[in-house]
Amino acid sequence: MRTFIIIVALGTVSLATAGCGKDNDTSKPAPPPSATATAVAPAATPAIAPAPSASASAVPEAAKKVELEIASVGDTMFYDKKTLTVPTGAQVHLTLKNNGKLAVMQHNWVLVKKGTEAKVALAGMEKAPDAGYVVPSDDVLAYTPLAAPQKSVEVTFTAPAPGDYPYICTFPGHYVMMKGVLTVTP
Repeated sequence: MRTFIIIVALGTVSLATAGCGKDNDTSKPAPPPSATATAVAPAATPAIAPAPSASASAVPEAAKKVELEIASVGDTMFYDKKTLTVPTGAQVHLTLKNNGKLAVMQHNWVLVKKGTEAKVALAGMEKAPDAGYVVPSDDVLAYTPLAAPQKSVEVTFTAPAPGDYPYICTFPGHYVMMKGVLTVTP
């Protein structure tokens, strides 16, 4: 937490001296509040990557906060987006909307290390629904709770190092079809 405060303070000083009045924020503004019930990920959501070093250059000006939205496609096992992109080190706030109507179409969004999708999904299947079919581990970088049909859930995490990271739904049987890739840019 102390490192985060130092990074924010240095970034603020850096912005003030680099040029007042410049608006370099190109991230998508936060969506307006909706009437949809929202479940929030547990406060102990796994960390993604170590905090950047405490230098002003380590905090990209336009990449501090990123809002992402993803949804299920009706009562199918597909996300409406196969790819998402964020800059490394960004604070990412992701909202998952379950557009399904069938009770068996619960979904989550689980960001994993490349090549671990099957391992993470299998471990999740062994967990009870009250655990959201997710077993926190080094392979699980971030995740939402389960979203019941017509509900939304969310998670906030720090974008990891540059690279491609798979995301899957770990509800039993879904991960083979319900997947995509989060690309983290430098």
